[in-house]
Amino acid sequence: MIAALVAVILAAFFWSPFSNYPISLGVMKVYSGLHVRESIMAEKGIELSIPGGGVTEEDDWYPFVMTFNDDAGFQRFTGQSDLKLTILYNFPAFDMRKGCSRLFDSGSPYYNGFYGAYLVCREEGSRETKPYGFLSDGSIDLKATAQVPQFDFQNLVLRDFGIQREQLVFDWKIGRVKENAEYGGISGWTQVDAVLTVNGVFHQRTRFCRSYLQYGSPADSWQGEEFAPIDMVGRVYGRYFEEWDTSVFFYVLAADMAVLESCDEKILSQSVLR
Repeated sequence: MIAALVAVILAAFFWSPFSNYPISLGVMKVYSGLHVRESIMAEKGIELSIPGGGVTEEDDWYPFVMTFNDDAGFQRFTGQSDLKLTILYNFPAFDMRKGCSRLFDSGSPYYNGFYGAYLVCREEGSRETKPYGFLSDGSIDLKATAQVPQFDFQNLVLRDFGIQREQLVFDWKIGRVKENAEYGGISGWTQVDAVLTVNGVFHQRTRFCRSYLQYGSPADSWQGEEFAPIDMVGRVYGRYFEEWDTSVFFYVLAADMAVLESCDEKILSQSVLR
């Protein structure tokens, strides 16, 4: 009787929204760890630590930053067959009552938000000598500042949710550019602020998506137009590191400027890169 009762309780827990958060934590710790081993950081001996949401008092972001590699996908997207890409990313915290990330909550200031870093380098033996994301004179390529976020958001986030190619929207307009900025105790960064219009991630749950393992699935009580475009703000810090032959870009994307500024000041700028 006791064993049967325990089995019923466990089954009820795993089928309830409350199970989504611990499942996410467990799955993403393991999955991210596997990608860390194959990352540009591991290959080049780079130490990069970006704080998670646990460093602030607010219920803002997921507890830890995750790692994902997609060389082949980024090569197809850019048409450059020698590029390697590692993404470090974090997304909004879970709404524990809904059993999913506020990433899906169009009424939240954290809707559609992400922060983290992109590392891009060329494969060993590449004939291309110019580092990705930078022009021949060493200045940042402003067009490239949008290229990785667009690939990431459209190909790695929205695609798994079932968006159709003809629905995709990504309009990136550069605002302020600040050169020779200091960030995370390192000088020589270029800061690029932009405004953008992109698809929102809200959609009705109709099937299982692998991404639901990390974000949870959209709450039934959240309503709206699927993938409706929204206006957002973005900030990118870019710098090429000759000692690693790698371009590094820190980024924040948010639907609310206050969220962007808070994330930049309290979390992302506290990153350690060495």
